[in-house]
Amino acid sequence: MTSAACLDIMQTIDGILAARMETAFSDQQYDLYYPPGIECHWWTLARNRLLAAILRREISSARSLLEVGCGRGLVVKDLRERGFNVRGVELAGVAPLTEVEQLVDAATDVFDLPEASRRCVTGILLLDVVEHLPEVNTFLERLDASFPNLALVVLTVPAREELWSNYDLTVGHFRRYTLERLENIALDLGWSVRQTGYFFRLSYLPMRLMSLFGMKRNTRFDPPGKLMQPLHRLVSLLCRVEQVLLPQRIRGSSAYAVYQPARRTL
Repeated sequence: MTSAACLDIMQTIDGILAARMETAFSDQQYDLYYPPGIECHWWTLARNRLLAAILRREISSARSLLEVGCGRGLVVKDLRERGFNVRGVELAGVAPLTEVEQLVDAATDVFDLPEASRRCVTGILLLDVVEHLPEVNTFLERLDASFPNLALVVLTVPAREELWSNYDLTVGHFRRYTLERLENIALDLGWSVRQTGYFFRLSYLPMRLMSLFGMKRNTRFDPPGKLMQPLHRLVSLLCRVEQVLLPQRIRGSSAYAVYQPARRTL
């Protein structure tokens, strides 16, 4: 092998490692974007409500779910309290919440989980994760190959390129998604699409106006204080109401997709 070929291989490996490291948040980033108390924010409450509703329609709570890129385990904790059998894995070396520290594998690549653990998983949750990846299809193909009993994949993502802002750049997004793009992912993989839809319609118009006028978004979520928590619960409930009443293809600032890998059944 020539020295030039060796150099190309080493540069490729360096690029892969750099991309992997950039997808993992540091402790400082988690403190910035997911500070203590963020579980009371309307955005978190509303997404958890939507996720629970999707899972109740799609899979028995007794099935084994794995949240990939779970951070400190906020969603794992919430879904466990709702009766779902879910664990989490997080690439970054963050400290999990005390309530779920035995259920979250931190500083762990999902593909490094023991084979026995991977065989138990029937559903994978990727919640605002894949937008941080340069090659989404490759990652999903590898998940499919590594989890032989995988029957359900649930994605949530930031939606609509017209909403692109300084926030996306700050948190390391590669793209925002449309429903068509989510559906094309399944087509490319040979998977079935069980459902797709937009959510957070209430925030679409303000974000669109900010984008049109070149206004910068706040790059952090501040947890609500005790006096504001009832208001956040109300807003999260309104988000759930609009999710139930409005057609799924009406634009929102986020989107979801539920996939069924080929030849697998729930």
